[in-house]
Amino acid sequence: MWHKVILALALAVVFVVSTLTALFGAGRIVNATLETFVFKVENCRYDYEPRLVVDKTEEELQEFCAVDYNSAKRDIARGTGMFIVFAPIAWFMFGQTKKSLNDPDLKKARKSKKK
Repeated sequence: MWHKVILALALAVVFVVSTLTALFGAGRIVNATLETFVFKVENCRYDYEPRLVVDKTEEELQEFCAVDYNSAKRDIARGTGMFIVFAPIAWFMFGQTKKSLNDPDLKKARKSKKK
């Protein structure tokens, strides 16, 4: 009887964790899409550009800003991968958790506990 309770709790924990991971993956996809393709957020970096001065070369700090599409594609791919892996696990665990919570032995245990 207690093994069914422990199993139901373990299934519920796996369901919650996989659901949250799938949601974070979907959030990463939405975040990267909005940053890159909707709001066109620019990533800035500083590079030294050589500048020729009489008889020696000096370096001048230059700021380069551009939308980083490769980083966005990488974030979208990671988020999609997380969602594709964990959404079916969450769906399966939801069914298993629901099935185990509807077990007649667990219902009897809950009723006897209330009395």
